[in-house]
Amino acid sequence: MSTEPHPIGIGLDTGGTFTDIVLYDLPRALIVRKAKTPTTHADYSVCIGEAFRTIDLSAGEAAALCRVVLSTTLATNAVAENRIHPTGMILEPGDIRIPQDLHPRLVLLRSQIDFDCVEVVPVSRDEVLEKSEPMAGQVESFAVSGYASTRDPRHEEQIGQILAEAFGKPVVLGSQLTHRLNLMQRARAAALNAGLLPVILEWLEAIKSILARAGIRCPLYLVKGDGSLMEEPEALRMPVHTLFSGPAASLNGGCRLSGLAEAIVVDVGGTTTDMGRVRGGFGTLREGGVRINGRSIAVDGLDIATFGLGGDSRLRLAGGGRFRFVNSRVLPFCRAAQGYPGFSVAALETELTGQWHFGDPELLELLAPEHHAGAAATPSNERVRVASAEQSVMEALRAGPRRERAVSREMIGEFSGAETAGAIESLLRRRIVIRIGLTPTDLFCAAGKIAAFSQPDAEAVLDLYARMVDLPAAEFRAVLWEAIRTQTAGILTDFLVAFDPPLELGSRVLERLSELLRDADGGQDGAGQTRLFLQPGCKIVLVGAGAPLLYERAPEGLRGWMDVTPDGDVANAVGAIASRFLLRDTVTLEPLRYGGVELFDHHSKRAFPTLAEGIAHARQGLEARLRQRAADLGLASPELTFREEVIEDYADYSKRTRKELVIARVEATLTGLPG
Repeated sequence: MSTEPHPIGIGLDTGGTFTDIVLYDLPRALIVRKAKTPTTHADYSVCIGEAFRTIDLSAGEAAALCRVVLSTTLATNAVAENRIHPTGMILEPGDIRIPQDLHPRLVLLRSQIDFDCVEVVPVSRDEVLEKSEPMAGQVESFAVSGYASTRDPRHEEQIGQILAEAFGKPVVLGSQLTHRLNLMQRARAAALNAGLLPVILEWLEAIKSILARAGIRCPLYLVKGDGSLMEEPEALRMPVHTLFSGPAASLNGGCRLSGLAEAIVVDVGGTTTDMGRVRGGFGTLREGGVRINGRSIAVDGLDIATFGLGGDSRLRLAGGGRFRFVNSRVLPFCRAAQGYPGFSVAALETELTGQWHFGDPELLELLAPEHHAGAAATPSNERVRVASAEQSVMEALRAGPRRERAVSREMIGEFSGAETAGAIESLLRRRIVIRIGLTPTDLFCAAGKIAAFSQPDAEAVLDLYARMVDLPAAEFRAVLWEAIRTQTAGILTDFLVAFDPPLELGSRVLERLSELLRDADGGQDGAGQTRLFLQPGCKIVLVGAGAPLLYERAPEGLRGWMDVTPDGDVANAVGAIASRFLLRDTVTLEPLRYGGVELFDHHSKRAFPTLAEGIAHARQGLEARLRQRAADLGLASPELTFREEVIEDYADYSKRTRKELVIARVEATLTGLPG
């Protein structure tokens, strides 16, 4: 009888609050061991190293390790929290009129390649440098996009090379991200990609260093936003493809853990709540690209809705005596003492004696140097005054957490209020400094629902906040529970009803919808107003450590549809290791004025006398490219499918306008697991 270990894999997910890891038996689809550790943003190697130490990989298991697969919400969280690193947008607009507010640092060039891949105006090195140099010191990267670059990327490549040589900063090309023809969506995707480069680069370097020290040399893959896998080099070039990586992995993991082929998966993390629908065992691609914060981005991704509500969401006043939790992640007070031994709620209360400003809960919020920040707090590339202000903030926090207002007041005279605020926001964005505030996690902990954190601190700080807003302690807690109930019911309603555009998280409309969902029978309330009753039509699978807590007080009618899966707290990591490669490529065919068609494959063009011949050649070319790619990846038993779409007979070209060019598309899809 063979004693060789089963082939195993490691799935690892880094979220805004926790890093999850699973050691997974691949043939039997079983979790061998799992672990969760708090994410350390200032030094990801700390939390990732702790995750690997916790699963305690044996020598035999290391020898049987086939692959490590990663997923993350870091890019999604950065977008949801508006923490994008500054980037410059360089466009070749052709004859497209570009609004000046498209991007805060925008350059428009005269050079142009037209839609038929003919150069109209060549690239001018002098123009590129003259127009981009004024912004070069204000940005960390560049994004380049051209009018016809998805058909001929030559100009983008030339401009990118000029920028890289002149300024030594990363450059992202729109044509490498997507083949969609919408210039402005493609430009936004490129700019977003450039702004996310520092976030993903830092994380990947930390993971690679941990794997190297552990002697792990198996292939490393990442989950894309469409739920499929990509290799590490692709993630380094195009981190925007990691948008919705974590949510896509949670969709895969929720489906795998629940055994359901039809379900709604709700994943609650520390920063966001992500929702997606599984049909036939798979998530579905969203038409027009992913959507986050109510905006579409031209990047392939699953139809997942992301809401800025999680266990570590920051409490804010919403006006009219109302409260809500907003899409800004802070460290819960109940966790503060774990990272900062000098922290004390009692000391905070003593400091505030005689300084109470009723109705101003921000007065209680603290700033603290992020764990293991060390030398990371070096001056930024921004103005010298701002860099100096950042150093002064860090010096004020050297001994530990301080009230944000106290730090700002201390710097009056040396720096203006705007300079201090800018320095603090820059440090928060770069995760060198973290804000400590009141969150749903504090409320759960005070209620005894989370044993891992300090219940006394949670209770004490809730009493402080109640005093601050001039409410009895019990009434204040009841108000916060009601805010959670309202927001969770509201975002689930928003997802199920599919409002377009989505409703604002703190809007009166969502609050009213939540009120009308109180009764399970859809009857009437005491005032005779009709209640609402939603029927999702399939199970709602709750995954992520926060989902059972956040939805504990959901309307009764919805709770009957909800399932909590075993091991759902590490669903992202399970979904990562269970993901497959999914390779797609598309060819378009267009009519020629005097008969025949022209085939465009995003690299070149070729004419054919008939549409049938063009389609046949398209299929051959697609199959050859995808099968070669599958062979390069070493995919086991790849499956190839085609989808053809004939939009109109090219013989009718004379009746159409020049803008209606495409008459047929051929799309090929290949799926397979790494060998």
